[in-house]
Amino acid sequence: MQSIDDIARAITDLEPGERQALMDRLAQLNAQADGNGQSQSKIQAIEAAMNDELFLADLREVMEDFSHADAEEAPA
Repeated sequence: MQSIDDIARAITDLEPGERQALMDRLAQLNAQADGNGQSQSKIQAIEAAMNDELFLADLREVMEDFSHADAEEAPA
């Protein structure tokens, strides 16, 4: 199972075209799951965040701060 850090790193490492394809697919899936328009505003907020350099810099910083926790074993 991937950690949230792995997923966030994978997203931030995507090329712009790959990010857009991911966001388009996510929008399709959300539209299928929730037809009331509320999902669209959430998708737009995610899209804006993925292109916001300050957000991405903060995300990278948090990922770095918590990198030691990802290396720890979860208690059984």
